[in-house]
Amino acid sequence: MRSELGISGGVSDVLSEPLFSRPKDGALDRDPMRLAAPAKRFSLRKLALMLDGLPFEAEFPPECPWEGVTRHRPPLDLPPLGSSDESALDAEFAAAVSRCLGDAESAVVLLSGGMDSWAVFTYAWRQARREGRRLSAVVWNLRDQFGKATAGLVHRQLRAVGITCDLHVVPAEWRELPEPDWSPLGPRHDYYTRLHQATVDHAHALGATVLLSGQGGDEVLGAWNHLSSSLARGRRWRDLRRYLAAFGRADSLVEVAGEAAALVARRLPPETSFQLYVATALRDVVNGGRPPVLTDVHREAVRNWTEDWLAARFAEFRAEGGDWATASLRDSIFPWAYDAHPLGAPIRQRSPFVDETFLRYAFGLPPGSRFRAEGPFPYQWYKALHLRLLPPELRPLLPEYKQSYSDAFRRYVFDVLPEGPLLVEELGLIRPMDRLDLEKVHPRLPIVVRNVERWVAGALEAGAEPAPTT
Repeated sequence: MRSELGISGGVSDVLSEPLFSRPKDGALDRDPMRLAAPAKRFSLRKLALMLDGLPFEAEFPPECPWEGVTRHRPPLDLPPLGSSDESALDAEFAAAVSRCLGDAESAVVLLSGGMDSWAVFTYAWRQARREGRRLSAVVWNLRDQFGKATAGLVHRQLRAVGITCDLHVVPAEWRELPEPDWSPLGPRHDYYTRLHQATVDHAHALGATVLLSGQGGDEVLGAWNHLSSSLARGRRWRDLRRYLAAFGRADSLVEVAGEAAALVARRLPPETSFQLYVATALRDVVNGGRPPVLTDVHREAVRNWTEDWLAARFAEFRAEGGDWATASLRDSIFPWAYDAHPLGAPIRQRSPFVDETFLRYAFGLPPGSRFRAEGPFPYQWYKALHLRLLPPELRPLLPEYKQSYSDAFRRYVFDVLPEGPLLVEELGLIRPMDRLDLEKVHPRLPIVVRNVERWVAGALEAGAEPAPTT
């Protein structure tokens, strides 16, 4: 079965070409519905994990919704922190981009104007020019929280670096765009689903066979918690002061306490160290304290799942020696890095940041290399490695803050759910709540509910039925 499916077993392929397993006999297939046959029953308990608790707060990729079928996620052995050569960053990223391009004669990069997508575009452009390939870019014309249009920014950036290419602007009028087709792989877990689908369809229409993005750039190369020890060992006192001061400016006293606790964590019993780590680094996702969205039986199921996940995470934490810097980096990347939402079009989707070989290399970099207080903008301090991948002439036009597109996002939130009762309410998955109720619980919640709602409707139309909830 493995050879018939062309399965290499590597993480990179599984990212954008999902593979599923039937545990009872070990069968593998790219279509989970075939593994679920003949019963074709989906699990409301698995769908519940998308809507509440730790999996929702931490944006875990969804479980395979079919009863008796799981998502195949091959293990990835990671090197110890500090074992990768920092000077090889340029060559390693170039090789990751090359592997993602593969043999594509025409490719498209989803360009946002930020550092992640620009790193991908820069290296893909160099390779395309060198090898005579065609490279185009697509930008979504959203406006960020300060009203700055993404398309205008990208135009200025391209001029600054002297690149002329086909730039295609997708207007942010999602009502005019078609909905993605239903997929047996499971609910979408992206938010702007119509914009994503329009991008894939447009890339395919251009003749591209691969769509590149900067997904995972923050998670894989960005600076995260518990870097104090590494900065201190390197005697980088100025960087250490600014690193800790940033937590204070954000009123994150708990994170400051976590940095202090990390320095003595190895002297504590493993159970105590892990409890402190969870209470500081994972406090928002474990102790959300939000009003319940799920009905009682499904809320209890999610609570049990979370307890099992924390137990498994503790076992990993202990095996890794209880190092908080290692734990923080692992929790920033996984399990997200094993998954990418299926976009339902005949085109490969790749991000060099989560290329398997590059992911190993990036994980092994010295922790302190991720932060450097150079320049006037703290946002860029946390992306020191990204800056090394970008042309110097681009720096004056890079974002000075984390772009959130909050106004556009809030308008979209109120568009995505229809009025009236939902299927997921009728099936007993969630409590009766209108769009305003859902948005008050969490800004992302209406979109996630809508993605689950659309998938359930498609599954029922395909002849499936919900498994009994016991």
